[in-house]
Amino acid sequence: MTIAQVAEEAGVSAMTVSNVMNGKPGASEGTRRRVTEVADRLGYRPNVAARNLKAGRSGLVGLIALDLTSQYGLEILRGVADELASAEQELLVNASYHDAVREKDRVEFLGRGLVDGMLMIAPVLEDETVALLRRQTVPCVIIDPRRMDVPLPRLSVDNYHGMRLGTQHLIDLGHTRIAYLRGLDELESTSIRFQGFQDAMRLAGLDVDERLVASCDFSYASGFRAAMRLIDDHQPTAIVAGADLLALGAVDAARAHGLSVPADFSVVGFDDLPQAAQSFPGLTTVRQPLHDMGQKAARALLSLIDGQRLLMEHMEVGTELVVRNSTAPPAAARPDPAMPHRLDANQADPEGGARRASANR
Repeated sequence: MTIAQVAEEAGVSAMTVSNVMNGKPGASEGTRRRVTEVADRLGYRPNVAARNLKAGRSGLVGLIALDLTSQYGLEILRGVADELASAEQELLVNASYHDAVREKDRVEFLGRGLVDGMLMIAPVLEDETVALLRRQTVPCVIIDPRRMDVPLPRLSVDNYHGMRLGTQHLIDLGHTRIAYLRGLDELESTSIRFQGFQDAMRLAGLDVDERLVASCDFSYASGFRAAMRLIDDHQPTAIVAGADLLALGAVDAARAHGLSVPADFSVVGFDDLPQAAQSFPGLTTVRQPLHDMGQKAARALLSLIDGQRLLMEHMEVGTELVVRNSTAPPAAARPDPAMPHRLDANQADPEGGARRASANR
């Protein structure tokens, strides 16, 4: 079925059919309805490959992820895929698996005209790769860069205020001995989140005890080992973790010490991965809108592909605290259920209390 046959059946020009099918202005609502109905009835579908060829495009967007095993990267990828599907763009996915050489090779390969644009999730981005990206004509948007000053369009979250929210939540519950699990030191977000933790503690008049701070990689096992040591050596009442996987490791470390979460020990994470809601107890965490990050980065890239300029090179999205069941006041701040409750005067003498209330009226 050709565009000419649809035009003849609908009684309009081939140009009008083309404009309607490609969402361009110029046709009345009635004409649009008639062309769409005829196209549906005849089974006409635009030839996307021919359209892209005419526009000098491939219709492909390349994505280079740090890996394809973490839920963090997969949630962002899902957002990218949803946005590109609505724009009739196809996605070509690669992974560097933390290998800077492989990452540079993928950038070079995709930049040979294979794709119209590139997205990179938490890339290594060595200086040579950055220079290559800047030389290429293919636009690129970085999601969650390791360095916030990388000279490319980039999108990150508000790491500082997010971590302040998570820490303040524990402080408001009454915790003062709060441990902290840092992430990888080569990531600038690790330092920013730690600064948020420190500032929340100091503004509350609490000292940051360096003995209660541990560095980890972003894995469950690393969080478990670090939390085991902290609980053994320094007995904090709560832990704030720089990632959900670290926090989930800390929950199990507390259990390994015979502590109940949250009755004896509280844990706050950062990310809000699907596992955070599915764990038991549900993990209180700082939400990064991972799916939205993918969508927003994809929209920015599509704008660049269309020749538009971004309003700002560094885009930042907000974070929010999601309170679930892994946090509670410290045990020392709660009344002992085994101790008798002291009665006030009204409870001890209800009638007397009633008499006093009447006299006051």
